[in-house]
Amino acid sequence: MENNIKKYDEYVVASRGCKESLPENVREDLNIDNLFEVLDYTSSAVGRQYLYHLLCTDKVSTVASHEQLVQELKEDIALRRRLTALLGKLENSYAYSIVDLLSEKPQEYSRKYLTILQICRWLPFLFLVVTLIIKTSPIPFFCLIASYLFNGYLHFKQKNLLSCYFYSIPQLYKLMTVFYALKEEPTFAAMKKDKENEQMYRLYRNLGKFRFGIALESESAMAVYMVTELINIFTLHATINIVHSFMAIQLLKKEVEQVFSFVGYLDALHSICTLRENVPYFCHPTATRKDEKLNTLAVYHPLISNCVGNDLILTDKSVLITGSNMSGKTSFMRTIAINLLTGKAINTCFAHGFSIATDMKVYSVICTKDDLLEGKSYFFKEAENVKRALEESEKGNRLIILDELFKGTNTTERIAINATLLSMLSLNGNIILASTHDLKLAELLKGKYEFYHFCETIVNDKLTFDHKLRPDICKEGNAIRILGLCGYPSRFIQDAHRLAK
Repeated sequence: MENNIKKYDEYVVASRGCKESLPENVREDLNIDNLFEVLDYTSSAVGRQYLYHLLCTDKVSTVASHEQLVQELKEDIALRRRLTALLGKLENSYAYSIVDLLSEKPQEYSRKYLTILQICRWLPFLFLVVTLIIKTSPIPFFCLIASYLFNGYLHFKQKNLLSCYFYSIPQLYKLMTVFYALKEEPTFAAMKKDKENEQMYRLYRNLGKFRFGIALESESAMAVYMVTELINIFTLHATINIVHSFMAIQLLKKEVEQVFSFVGYLDALHSICTLRENVPYFCHPTATRKDEKLNTLAVYHPLISNCVGNDLILTDKSVLITGSNMSGKTSFMRTIAINLLTGKAINTCFAHGFSIATDMKVYSVICTKDDLLEGKSYFFKEAENVKRALEESEKGNRLIILDELFKGTNTTERIAINATLLSMLSLNGNIILASTHDLKLAELLKGKYEFYHFCETIVNDKLTFDHKLRPDICKEGNAIRILGLCGYPSRFIQDAHRLAK
């Protein structure tokens, strides 16, 4: 996935300190980047950035309130084509750079500098008139040349600044063109209830002049370009336009971001419409009954081809999952977390039924990695992530996913730590989904957790998994059997079985 797609999400987090943003370790645990690529049916770079931001924001979006529009896009093919045609104008990867105009430090212009520009724009014309009137003295002519050269300095100084925005300025102009075109469509205009901003439209017209100047240069229309440059130096028209435009962008940053969000959101709605047509089945998330915390029917993972759907109903307890290697424990836990996130972000769950409190936040500790740069071992890094899970659990109403914690320590301490941890996490209305190979841990958590497992069968010396969630504890492992299938010596396998017993 292109890193540019993440720019808008990074900008929102940096500028607003977005508390709902998914932590980086959770994004890695749940493969959010890969999930985005599967869910993405957007038609513009702006839409892709906005959809990625939706998926990475752990809160309920407004998609549910616009289901009628999603349905209309599904049924009205002509409307859908008009939308994608307009959005296609922002398909170019250069459109990712629009966010740079929002995120970069604003250009500051002093009152003195603005006054100088206003004076200098008239000096060449004034000295030209004086030169034509007083033909006997060379002084007005020299003043004309001096004022023109100084204007040239001011002009090319701003042109040099403009070169940093060679792509973003024309793309912002395209964005605003698409925005005003979308507002001409009654169906889309109804979503934008704000009053028309005259300053925004003035900025739009000024950006059009930017675009014209850049296009001339890029197309090497030298004759027209040279004449245009000479006139711009003489009048400082382009220079003043650049200054006023940059000042307007900073002044209207909030409005520009609203335009970005409006276009990106419409593209996200179109993407959701297309996504639902390309998945086996889906549902909208629903509220749980009073006696339930979670109720899923045939829930599946959107990244797994031909994924087996599973049912799960939780009332007052959380879940501890046991089972053999590769049987599906971690994938199932990810499935629940991902469906909660997509239910909130795009009002779409990959199931026949998915009931949960959608204001529930997600946290996970699955793919912990050591940090060589900070000199932190795997155990220490995992301990930090688990501490964050404890802190999150104290806030209540959390879905927390934990996969075989503290594998890097001895059995006695590992079981003691996990039993204490899982007991504490399950309080405050949280839902905990944890996996383990330690059967002793299940004994310590009786009455506090419900037990489920995945298992396998061996047919013709091959492991077969049906990936179906079953109640109770899995009391048999498959590690030694897998080694046997990999061709380990028979004596090795026999001794291992004997010691295991």
